[in-house]
Amino acid sequence: MIAWMMYAVLVTATLSAAALAGERAARVRRAATRWVWIATLVCSLVLPTVIATASIQLPSALKSGSASTSIVLRNTTSIAIPPALFDLEGAQPNATSAHIDTLVRGTWVAASVLMTLILALSSVLLHRRKRGWREGRLCGERVLVAPDAGPAVVGLMRSRIVVPVWLLQANEAQQQCTIAHERSHLRARDPQLVAFALALLMLMPWNPLLWWQFRRLRHAIEVDCDARVLLGGHDLGAYCETLIHVGQRQSSHLGVVPAMSDSASFLELRIRHMLRKPKKWARASAAALVCASLGIAAFAAQVTPPPNTPVALSSDTLDRYIGFYQISPISLVTVTRDSSGLTVNITGQIAARKPLHLVPLGENRFTVEGQDSTVPNATAHFVTDANGHALRLVAQQNGRDVLDVTRVDKTTADRINAALAARIKVQRPFPGSDKAIRLFLSDPDSGTGMSDDLARVRTENKVSRRKFLAALGPVESYTFTGVSKFGSDVYLVRRQHGTETVMLLVDEDGTIASALQYTGTQPW
Repeated sequence: MIAWMMYAVLVTATLSAAALAGERAARVRRAATRWVWIATLVCSLVLPTVIATASIQLPSALKSGSASTSIVLRNTTSIAIPPALFDLEGAQPNATSAHIDTLVRGTWVAASVLMTLILALSSVLLHRRKRGWREGRLCGERVLVAPDAGPAVVGLMRSRIVVPVWLLQANEAQQQCTIAHERSHLRARDPQLVAFALALLMLMPWNPLLWWQFRRLRHAIEVDCDARVLLGGHDLGAYCETLIHVGQRQSSHLGVVPAMSDSASFLELRIRHMLRKPKKWARASAAALVCASLGIAAFAAQVTPPPNTPVALSSDTLDRYIGFYQISPISLVTVTRDSSGLTVNITGQIAARKPLHLVPLGENRFTVEGQDSTVPNATAHFVTDANGHALRLVAQQNGRDVLDVTRVDKTTADRINAALAARIKVQRPFPGSDKAIRLFLSDPDSGTGMSDDLARVRTENKVSRRKFLAALGPVESYTFTGVSKFGSDVYLVRRQHGTETVMLLVDEDGTIASALQYTGTQPW
């Protein structure tokens, strides 16, 4: 959890840099800037969460063959962060890491709840203050007149303009500029925009850069409001004088509502921006800044998130998953307990020759530990019933389902193991095995007569397979040599320039479920 939080801060920092460039481009072109910061707030929350956890299922029109295909977003990133930066949890024992993870999650939730309560309390206090304000009318606008608050816009559902009582004695130009400013906030629905930004902050209150982005959003809202007032025809000199006058008579704090006054330094920046003349190369400068902003944002999207962090599960939880899961009449997945997770043994499958260790990432999600290079990015999860007991085991590789098997009882498991043992003992080929080997050696591109997974793998490896076969030359003969310990039929294939071994698993309908071909000794 801590590693992911650091990753989120890093992504937020990069997006903040992109937003600065985007804001500058908007100001050069005298366009609205608040949308740059609201978009940055949203992306700072969504981007690190989605990239670290989500995958995209491809439409059927884009799938290779008929295989189920999806893209794991974390695997599309290309900018790796030094592991030492995220290796805060890896040095801790699994139980200690899980305890820290639980503490951090609890603190996060507590901070969000506390912020929600503070905002709710502020809203209640503001509502009580409004009871002491009187109704009035200024420059044709219905307003609330307060002894020590405003000018500002208050209220979320029914926003109202509140003005300080001293504004009633100000000259007409200052009154008109003030009301125009607050009316512009109302029409742009800035109170609702600020409320939305605060709701985003409540989701990740521990991220300091989000608070900085929120501050930039508040400033951008005022700058955009200034621009709209001037576009409405108000005199620049009179408006700037009004801003200075309001700034000199700071009213009491109203929280995070859109208000005309602000700090002296920011007020000076607003006035400088309004007085700035368009530059000669404004269009080219804005284009360059937009390109820089997009480039930095693309960099943020390419930062690789830290690996999933293991968690500790109770013995009772792990016990819900142990048992047997059927792949085929001669192939079985056996799940057992070990010290910190689960051990998986798969029989009757060439691709799973060694036991696998499943490390928990959540209550029913696991990653494969100690996996070799042939199965990178492999995860597994259990589909459970209402009581949390496993019904199915689903394994994925690179976001694609490679195994989806149903749990069976011990009697069925014993029958599957006995069928595999019998095949190995009698050393007879599958029914239809001869037809299957002839089809396989013909090297069809269509994948006819093969399982979807085998057809997909052959399509993906077409170039390397063709190179391998070209070196061996055409087939001269083939001979059945027996049944392997995986229950597959083994053939010795003689080619013009050498020999190869082919191992096939054939389904009851004659479909080639899986195949392996190699030269020399066994590749395990």
